[in-house]
Amino acid sequence: MSGSKDVVMKSIEEVKGIVDLFYQQKEKEALDQFTIGLSNMMTAIDALFTYRTEHDDFVLDEAQLTNILKDAMNALQDGDMVLLADILQYDYLEYMEELVGNME
Repeated sequence: MSGSKDVVMKSIEEVKGIVDLFYQQKEKEALDQFTIGLSNMMTAIDALFTYRTEHDDFVLDEAQLTNILKDAMNALQDGDMVLLADILQYDYLEYMEELVGNME
């Protein structure tokens, strides 16, 4: 397994934990973890871009990823934690898991 894939998978697991905290309505703990997790999410996204440069056949939809992150940040700014959790769960995580599935 490549180092890039490991980084992305670790981030996926971390975001799953954050989403669980939001759904359990542990908002303060979820936000604290999300603040830390953002850095790891960016590291995972960087790893995807690095992986793409090394593998010509790897497809990464930058626009889709950008839109997901914008939607998440808008939900956060609006204070809508349920929407934020839904975006992380059904948009971000699903797309990241699809990408990991396409990595060697």
